[in-house]
Order: sequence, then structure tokens, then C-alpha cells
Amino acid sequence: MNKMIFILNIWLVTTQIQFSQNNYPKNYFSSPVDIKIAIAGTFGELRKNHFHSGIDIKTKQKINIPIYASQTGYISRIKVSPFGFGKTLYINHPNGYTTVYAHLENFNKEITEIAHNEHFRLKKNEIDFSLKKNQIIVEKGELIAFSGNSGSSTGPHLHFEIRETKTQKVLNPMLFGFPILDITKPVINSILVYDDPNNKRKIDVEKVNGEYTISDKLVVDNYFNMAINTIDYLDAAPNKCGVYTINLFLNDSLCYKNKMEKFSFSETRYINSHIDYEYFTENGKRFIKCFKEPNNLLSTSFVNFETNLGENLKIGNNVITIDVFDSYDNKTTLTLNVIKNSNSKEYEIKKIKNKINYKQVFEFKNNDIEIYIPNNSLYNDVDFIFSKSSTETKFAKYSILDETVPIHKPFVIRLNADSLSTELRPKSLIARVQDEKLHCIKSYWDENKITGKSNSFGDFTIVIDTIKPDLKFYKRLPEKVLFSVKDDLSGIKDYVAKINGEWTILEYDYKNELLVFYINNTNLSDKVMLEISVSDLVNNNSKIFYKIN
Repeated sequence: MNKMIFILNIWLVTTQIQFSQNNYPKNYFSSPVDIKIAIAGTFGELRKNHFHSGIDIKTKQKINIPIYASQTGYISRIKVSPFGFGKTLYINHPNGYTTVYAHLENFNKEITEIAHNEHFRLKKNEIDFSLKKNQIIVEKGELIAFSGNSGSSTGPHLHFEIRETKTQKVLNPMLFGFPILDITKPVINSILVYDDPNNKRKIDVEKVNGEYTISDKLVVDNYFNMAINTIDYLDAAPNKCGVYTINLFLNDSLCYKNKMEKFSFSETRYINSHIDYEYFTENGKRFIKCFKEPNNLLSTSFVNFETNLGENLKIGNNVITIDVFDSYDNKTTLTLNVIKNSNSKEYEIKKIKNKINYKQVFEFKNNDIEIYIPNNSLYNDVDFIFSKSSTETKFAKYSILDETVPIHKPFVIRLNADSLSTELRPKSLIARVQDEKLHCIKSYWDENKITGKSNSFGDFTIVIDTIKPDLKFYKRLPEKVLFSVKDDLSGIKDYVAKINGEWTILEYDYKNELLVFYINNTNLSDKVMLEISVSDLVNNNSKIFYKIN
């Protein structure tokens, strides 16, 4: 009998382990770098307006670290852009996965030649194109590129992704068995407690005997929800990283779960509902909500209650346990004692005077402005707040809701500007005013109104931009010539280089406000005149000529 119980226990343990494990191949992909892997950013990490879609591998703060194909496959896509991922390679593999290598400095010789041919064929500095299957075959461990700091990278590193080729959903690379050292548990810093739908308070947590708690019991009424500020560290780097799983248990019942295993790019902006966006906007700290708003469709999250957490509490003492895991099963626990009043007061839903129903299209119009908010643009019903005020310029300022209200889709603004002269209209834009800075949005004229789209609420006005971009020679190096370029209002829209009148490649390093021309693209035996032309968003243009030899 004891033997049967022992066998049953072994079977149960084995079954639980197998159930908890994912089915991703652990030895299929090799490291894309030949140095020790140190992680600066984890999958699903909380970023501005998006979840991090891969892992950031440190490259010793250097560029030109060799990058290798993680598995045999073919180059399926090449992208070059001054923004986003910068210079990027995509490799399709026979098992249905795609690996992505981003923020590169350069490709290998064969790939560089194909990319250059596409640049010159299209006469475009920014390219994004697919290759025929098996056009460029790469073997596992083959040199494909060199690490860099291109695109929106804030420092040299390799952004590495694994995707499902068919769906292009991104997967957590840390589940594929890469040699990443991590025995460090996540850290819980604080929680937000929502005492009613309109009020919240921050409470710092304490660590006692390895477990997190708070010094006092929480006393709540019928309305009660929570959000948590938590980060993870990996052993080989000091960077603050994102966590993998958050589980909230109420009296041993699972009420909330978020697991950063896989998501689609169409979901990534739901981060602004996943976190307390208002608190982040005002205080710069990201708290993950342990509940979901009605229009938060993020697939990584699960909630097992229909209303708020407070209505699921029993009268008297309740125990809430929040388990936080990283991708390597290091676990941190926060335990809270929550007392629900026996005479709990009913909470009041804020009465919304001019309600925007998130499910429906919302339109507002008067003599000055038209506003169009598409359906399902908001995560909850909100109060429409609008005002008009004067400014130091002749154009009024229009306040639309508030910058602390997140929006999922861009909304349309149309401003009446019939008093603006015909000559100045091509130079006019709608701008969002934030912290006394202007952020111009692409705008166009229709009749006597100027129209634009914005991804954020806040204050808007009309600006006139008649100033050319500032374009100057900066420095010459043996392999390249650098030009400084900046535009403080509408921003750089286009940049073109010509050699003796013929189009050639020019790179834009927007982070450092530089245009880069590589001399090895020219024949120095001839007299070479380089012409660079730069335009801003309203087509103010600057030119510069530089004699290469």
C-alpha cells in the first residue's frame, strides 16, 4: 500500500511539473552572441505605450560585436529605419519560428549588398522588404551582422525576438533555454489601493523574513482593487527588468493572473490600461493593475471576478496573496490581511455629465472645433471635458479631456482657422502642448479647417513653422562625413543626398541629430560634390554642399 502511495505521489509531482512547463524547444536556438549573455531588458517589460517584445542582450556597451544566426534558416526580411528597431534582420526557421535581430550597426557583406541594391532601386534611405524563400540561406552560428545602437535604442545592445512565423506573435525568448543566469527573486516595492473608483492611495511594502507585507491591516468597504509596483533583476546585470507572472489569490482562490508568455503587436498598446496610466503620467511610476477595465482586451491577463475585488471579500478578515515570478521560476510573495467592514458603505459610481461611451463613436462640434473619437478608443466610460482659453499667440488653446486619460486609437481634431492667410496655411500645424513644449502632429487643410490625429489627449493649438531646418557640416572622419541637423518645431520629415547629382544613401541618427554619409560609397578618384537636402514636416528646406576630395 505504501509503495502504491509513493508511486501515485511521484506521478502527481511529475504531472504537475510537465503541466507547468511550456512546450518550447530548449536546445533548438543557440545564443546570437559569443559573449556571456547579460540581459538589460526582459520580454513583456513595461515600456512607453508598449510591452517590450523581446530581450535586450548587453554588448559590453560597444558596437560591432558579432551577431550570429541562432538557428539555420533563411533571411526573410530586411529593414532599415532611423526609428524603432533601426537596422533589423528577420530569419525564418523550418520549425515555424522567426528570430529577429534589431538595433544593428551593419549586416554581413552579402546582406549589405542586397540591402544597398534595394536602397538604390527605390532611391530611399528607409527600406523594409521581404526576400524570396531561400534567397539567402544562413546556417546556425553563421555571422549575419554586427551589434549597434541604431533606431530608437538608448545604448548599444542587441534586441532579440522569437516569433511565431505564421501569426507573427512574439514569444518570450527566456523560455527557450538560453544560457541566462538568474537566481535572483523579483522585488515588490509598493501597492496602490483603490478605495473607490475615483480614489487611490500608495502603500509601501516591507520585507520580513524574506516575505513581503505591510505594517497594518487594510480595512476596506465594498469597493476595493489593487495595483502592484514590481521589478526583476537578473544575476549578470544591474538593470531593472520586468516580471513574468503575477498571481493574486483571495483566500486561496485565484482572482487575477498575468503571464508574459506571448502576445500580438496589435495588443501592445493595452499596456496603458494594464498599468495605472494616470498615476504613471503624474508620478512616473508604473503600477500593474490586478483587475481589468472593460475595454482592456490584453490576452496575457485573466480575471476571475466580474465587478471589483472588494465585492468578493467576506465580512471580516481576508488573506490576499500575490505571487510574482520571473521567467526562471524565482518567486516573491506579498501577503496582506484585508478586513471588510461588517457595515460596509456602498460606493458611488461617479456621475458622468457628458459621458463618452467607450463602445460608441463620440463626436463633438462647435464653431471652433470638431472632435471625433472612434469606438473602442477608451478603456472605460469617461467624462468628456473640454475648454477653450487664450494664449500669447493669436491662436487659442483647446483642452480635450486630460493627458492622464489613455487612448487606444488616435482621435481626429479639426480646428476652424479661416482667419489664417492663404500663404501661411501650408506652414501651419496642430500641436499638442505639454510641459511648455510643442509636439506637432501631421496636419492637412480642408476648406477653412486644419485637421490632424493625436494619440494623446491634452492641450492643442495651431502653430506656424516658417523656419528652415538647421543643417551644418559637423565633422569628417576617415570613413564618413557627419552633418548636424535639427528642427525645433515641426521636425525632420525627409533627407536626401546626391553625389554629382545622383542619388546616394544617407543615414539619419536622430538621437544625436546627425546625418551620416559613408565615403566608401563613392569613387574618390573623381571630383565628388556631395549635396544634402533636408525638409521639415511643412516642407521648409535646407541644403548644403560639401566637396569630398
